[in-house]
Amino acid sequence: MNSLLRSLKILVLRVGASIPERFLGGNRSKPDPSKPIIVEWYLAHPGGRGQRLFIFLPGRRDRASDFVRHGFITMTQSRIQSLDCVAVDATIGYYLDASVATRLQAEIIEPARRLGYREIWLVGVSMGGLGALFHEREYPGEANGLILLAPFLGNDLKLFAEIDAAGGAIPWARGQPAAETAPNAGDFQRELWRFLGRMQTDQQSQLQIWLAYGDADRLVPGIERLKAILPAERVLKLKGGHTWEVWTSGFEEILAKIDWPADTPI
Repeated sequence: MNSLLRSLKILVLRVGASIPERFLGGNRSKPDPSKPIIVEWYLAHPGGRGQRLFIFLPGRRDRASDFVRHGFITMTQSRIQSLDCVAVDATIGYYLDASVATRLQAEIIEPARRLGYREIWLVGVSMGGLGALFHEREYPGEANGLILLAPFLGNDLKLFAEIDAAGGAIPWARGQPAAETAPNAGDFQRELWRFLGRMQTDQQSQLQIWLAYGDADRLVPGIERLKAILPAERVLKLKGGHTWEVWTSGFEEILAKIDWPADTPI
């Protein structure tokens, strides 16, 4: 288990989950490595295959079906030609056992590339946004774009102050040593920001990163520091909190801003 995900597990167990969530099973059940991750496919052309694939990753208290319930699949496929969608039931257990990135890569993205998808995008809300970043960290270049809707990026205010004092995530990351060998809860966040500060995020990057969030979101401290390293035109700040209403509006606006190439013969 790599140190970033191992220390995330410590953080979640200490402060991230409420008492009821710890005992409900369901979203916290440990994934069975012998069984494939549960997914829900929505094809643009039943019986066929599109040219683009969107992979949807839910938040901590959400499931794959929530993307259907909130209209994300219909919205996406009505705007983008030849788009297939897959909603992934990547619940918190896949984060706690450090398998979310490898399972996404092995079970969805690698098979999708073999099928000939020309574009693959990861769309994550809250914890799912963190999952999208974990995948990019472990498998850089495998996705063409990330759409992050109020992503969870840690909650260490002292670390955020340290980043600010250094002039932002990029200069802060340049001055950081390699990750420690004995991670703890704080290490998860430091390792995450080492990665974010070194990740290419400008307009010349082959990876497009889009961000939308509400101005009253409880995760604003981390989000604002990610915002500072993204192109301004790829960031949307909306009215509202950590809610599906904000994510739906932000997602719709992002889809409208991206110049989606026309289909080409397969």
